[in-house]
Amino acid sequence: MPTDVSNPDPTPGASTPTEDLDALMEARARVVKEILRTQKGPGDVSGAPRGAPEPLTVHLTQATFPEFVRQNERVVVDVWAPWCGPCRQLAPILDSLARELRGKVRFAKVNADDEPVLSAQFGVQGIPTLLFFRGGKLAGRSVGLQPKGTLLAQIQRSLGPVGAE
Repeated sequence: MPTDVSNPDPTPGASTPTEDLDALMEARARVVKEILRTQKGPGDVSGAPRGAPEPLTVHLTQATFPEFVRQNERVVVDVWAPWCGPCRQLAPILDSLARELRGKVRFAKVNADDEPVLSAQFGVQGIPTLLFFRGGKLAGRSVGLQPKGTLLAQIQRSLGPVGAE
C-alpha cells in the first residue's frame, strides 16, 4: 500500500489533506450556490432573499445609493450618525412611517460618518437630514428632529400623495 507522504502517521479512517481540501471546496461551492440563489439580481441592494418582503429600511453606501434611488419611485433617505441624539430619537418615527407607507415609499439610511462624500454631495450640514427623492431626483429635504405628523406632511409635499394607512 503506498504511503501518503503528506500525512506521515495516517490514522485508520482519517482523511488526507487532499480529501480535506476537496471537502472544503465542495462546502464552499454549496455556500456560493445558496448565496446566488437567494440574491434577487444585479439591482438587489437590500440583501434580502428572493421572494422575501423588502426590508423596512435599507442601509446605503456610496456604491449602492445611486441605483437604489433610481430603482424606487419615492425614497426617503435618513442621513444620520450613531452618536447623534436627535438621530436616535428620529429612528422609531421613521420606522413607524416606513411600516405605514410600505409599498408606497422606500426608506433608507446613510451613516454620515461612514459616507462623507454622499453627505457633501447633497450639502448635508446638520443631522438628522432627510432627503426626499422622486423619480431619482432630489425633491426636498428636512433638517432636524420633527414630529411624525410634520414629517408625513413633508413627505407628501415632496413626493406627492402617499396616503398613510
